[in-house]
Amino acid sequence: MKFLYMLIIAMVFANANENVYSEVKSIISQMESSGKHDIVNRNGFLGKYQFGAMSLVDIGLLKLENYKALTYTMETKTRAAKVMWKNGYNLTKFLDDPSNWNIEGGKQAFLNNVDLQDKAMDTMLKLNTKRLLQKGFDLSNPSFAKSMLIASHFGGVGSAEKYAREHKDYRDDFGTSISKYYKAGS
Repeated sequence: MKFLYMLIIAMVFANANENVYSEVKSIISQMESSGKHDIVNRNGFLGKYQFGAMSLVDIGLLKLENYKALTYTMETKTRAAKVMWKNGYNLTKFLDDPSNWNIEGGKQAFLNNVDLQDKAMDTMLKLNTKRLLQKGFDLSNPSFAKSMLIASHFGGVGSAEKYAREHKDYRDDFGTSISKYYKAGS
């Protein structure tokens, strides 16, 4: 009987996470690309969810060793880590090179495959959930969980943590703030 109770509780939490993830994906895709899967912004971010290189590395679509060889990070007042490029590289140049990808067809294959982008986002949400839990955040409130996951997608888990704990509001190159993303979850 105890096993059955635990199984039911686990299923309820799994369904709650799936509902949160579904809503987060919908919000992010509208904010980032108006739901268009083949978009590349002027900074080189890709697809429906506007993935950057670090996220694509985290989920296994880009080669970590290539990324590490061409980047370094630095902390800023509002960001836990800002990625900087070496040797004249930038995000666009890195993503344009098929040898940096772990999928055949590289960037164009990723842009053409909506299912792959959705699976990539599912993987990223699970990874960010795990990271937020490890940092001590209680994600049992769906509104807070959505806010933190959306902010984490925008600025990384470290920057989402800085915003949630210290109200450090950073802006990207387009002037968009992490607070805008955080508030989109509530």
